[in-house]
Amino acid sequence: MTSSSPFRLKGSLVTLSILKPLSTDLSAIDAGLTAKVAQAPAMFDRAPLLIDLGDFEQAEALDLAGLRALVARHGFVPVAVRGGGETVAAAAAAAGFGFLGETRLPPEAETAPDPDPATEPASEAEAQQTDAAPAPTRVVTQPVRSGQQVYSRGDLVVLAAVSPGAELLADGHIHVYGPLRGRALAGLRGNTSARIYCRALEAEMIAIAGCYQVADDIDPALHGQPAQVYLEGEDLIINAL
Repeated sequence: MTSSSPFRLKGSLVTLSILKPLSTDLSAIDAGLTAKVAQAPAMFDRAPLLIDLGDFEQAEALDLAGLRALVARHGFVPVAVRGGGETVAAAAAAAGFGFLGETRLPPEAETAPDPDPATEPASEAEAQQTDAAPAPTRVVTQPVRSGQQVYSRGDLVVLAAVSPGAELLADGHIHVYGPLRGRALAGLRGNTSARIYCRALEAEMIAIAGCYQVADDIDPALHGQPAQVYLEGEDLIINAL
């Protein structure tokens, strides 16, 4: 390819939200997505979505065109179908999906990070630097106020309070030494070993590698308490410290 080429075409790893249907009933899926998206609308807005049919025995009976339209109505950007045989591949193509066959993504890429496009995108140079050395920890000494968003490619340490409406994003761990009242999303690029630690848990939402809980889901007994958040499998665990 010469330097005058208008583009570069290459393979890349990206993170996607993954929907694994357990039923062919689109009405039931619609109702479930309505409830799920209502918990954190910004988290799913324009989120690229992969339909995983690898373990779904009724894959050939699923209305993929209907499902594509359904998830788009909820704000997702349907990208591709994974799994299934030739019949599913043909249906996926007819519905406008890409098709990944039985290809498996790396485990760390199978959970969804926060899809907010406002987060700092990785440049090629940054990606190369990330490969060469661990990303540095970002330390914030001032309060993070409502409407502010703070992102770290490594760990994120906040030494002050995080207000409601503020958002912390990190590819690594998140530590908050004041009250955590906004949103905190660790393991943003699929790092399932990331954790969140805070001195006073009052969060609107917490998430690790795309697995999240909103305030209503968090045990009230933990409100205002020092806590850590981590993943066991696909379960988000919150323990008092």
